[in-house]
Amino acid sequence: MKQQISLVLSGGAARGIAHIGVIEELEKQGFEIKSVAGTSMGAFIGAMYVMGKMEEYKEWLVKLDKIDVFNLIDFTLSSQGLIKGDRVFNKMKTFFPDINIEDLEIPYTAVAADITNMKEVVFDSGSIYDAVRASVAIPTVFTPVKKDNSILIDGAVVNPIPLNRIKRIENDILVASYVNANIPYENLKQSKKEDEVKKTIYGQKIMEFKNTFNKIISKNSKEKLNYFTLINKSINLLTHSLSVINIEKYKPDMLINISEHSARLFDFFKAEELIEEGRLSARKTIQQYNKILIQKNENIFLNHKNK
Repeated sequence: MKQQISLVLSGGAARGIAHIGVIEELEKQGFEIKSVAGTSMGAFIGAMYVMGKMEEYKEWLVKLDKIDVFNLIDFTLSSQGLIKGDRVFNKMKTFFPDINIEDLEIPYTAVAADITNMKEVVFDSGSIYDAVRASVAIPTVFTPVKKDNSILIDGAVVNPIPLNRIKRIENDILVASYVNANIPYENLKQSKKEDEVKKTIYGQKIMEFKNTFNKIISKNSKEKLNYFTLINKSINLLTHSLSVINIEKYKPDMLINISEHSARLFDFFKAEELIEEGRLSARKTIQQYNKILIQKNENIFLNHKNK
């Protein structure tokens, strides 16, 4: 009988692609995913999985190159976010059938933040597209979602790894995939030439991105800080701190860590590398979990034998 698991997927922008590799490895190793909860990119990948669309999404994703990624970005000179998001989310809709969360075969939960009413918003019913769209609205990057009397943004600012929102089942184990771990990253092998090309194109586009951002800032500002870096590092610190607290409080049975240095915000062109990173990290964690499980069983047997 397969070990049933409840799976929690953290936010992490492009790094969240690694969740695909994690899911693939968990299933390969004989685990059965019975429920899913996620924040931001974790909510997105989780949605792809529970809708049976993950393989289709993966096939599209791995074909993206650097220019494809930035062609999906529509800049907007708005104080609410740098990216309007129409291109990204119109493409996103092609992977979303018209379905409500409560009609899914696998229980699913997504988390967003309501900055008007200062509270966490948990989506476990209603439109799955609306839930994901709100959950991925990264502050300062994507424009927020306005709904009734609420303004919804990325759930990572309130619950970046929603271990307390997953719907548990009897005799399951709690598994978390965390893509913002403060651990070293060993880059997978790639040709030096390919790496240089990626850096060159990506660097140019990131500079365009930062220049657009600077237009939003007052021209009279005498601060010489890199605002984009400052704001995003502050958010990253907040979400990492909240994640550490959640992990310590809810203690998953299996914690799969992927380095925060594995990708930057829009490194979606690194899909294959990130999926492999998720797969390898999951494999290593599963091996460690199985060793601990074997040791525990041996200790139980010895204790019973000595009685």
